[in-house]
Amino acid sequence: MSALDAAGFIALGLVAGTYGTLIGVGGGLLVVPVLLMLHVAPKEAAGTSMAVVLANAASGSLTYLRQRRVDVRAGFVFALAGLPGTLLGGFADQYVHLRLFNLLFGLLLAVVGLRLFIQPGHDVAGDAPLAEERSTGGFRPLPAIAIGFAVGFLASIFGVGGGIIYVPSMVYLFSYPGHVATATSTFIIALTAIFGTASHAYYHDVLWVPALFIAIGAIAGAQIGASIAPRVRGPNLLRLFSLAVFLAAAWLLYNALS
Repeated sequence: MSALDAAGFIALGLVAGTYGTLIGVGGGLLVVPVLLMLHVAPKEAAGTSMAVVLANAASGSLTYLRQRRVDVRAGFVFALAGLPGTLLGGFADQYVHLRLFNLLFGLLLAVVGLRLFIQPGHDVAGDAPLAEERSTGGFRPLPAIAIGFAVGFLASIFGVGGGIIYVPSMVYLFSYPGHVATATSTFIIALTAIFGTASHAYYHDVLWVPALFIAIGAIAGAQIGASIAPRVRGPNLLRLFSLAVFLAAAWLLYNALS
């Protein structure tokens, strides 16, 4: 790998880590499309991205835990429920055809981008008192278990963190403030990505050298994203992020249908 390639991977990780941690989605939504554009096999793109997501989410979680914005109990419920789905997703990746992978992932990104653009939801930052920001009284374990299993499978097979489902679920189903949902989602992703990465590593789907350089950038980006999150309002940022998601979705769908 050339120095220019290494610098490019670090830059990719920095951008993905900053945005991913800021809005609680892990960063895989940007990493996987870029790897596919570089002609990396789908299962290796997912596996490599999952390793990066692990580094990114672990880094961001440390800062969010210090800020006391993580609902640790809910995080463990979501994560434990997601473990079987995460392992199943790594297995299913061995049998997904390239065109089908592009089609499914492109459709997922299109839906994600549309939601982010039309209904970005609650501000990632807000002016509510900290005690109100940490209110988690609406949490219900049984729906969280069902959501956790489904998200674990989807996150593993596509190599993403799953926060794009965790965050709106916590905000709209459990009435979490945006800050708590974002921080808790990052914590959940850190836990589930351990097993997602192990599953992909078992099948030799992780490209460790690119993953290392992307992770270097992602770890730094996670610290940036988590540090500025309390001072940044979400809707406009999410709409800007949705444009990148739409571009990636268009590229994937073009390749799937051409």
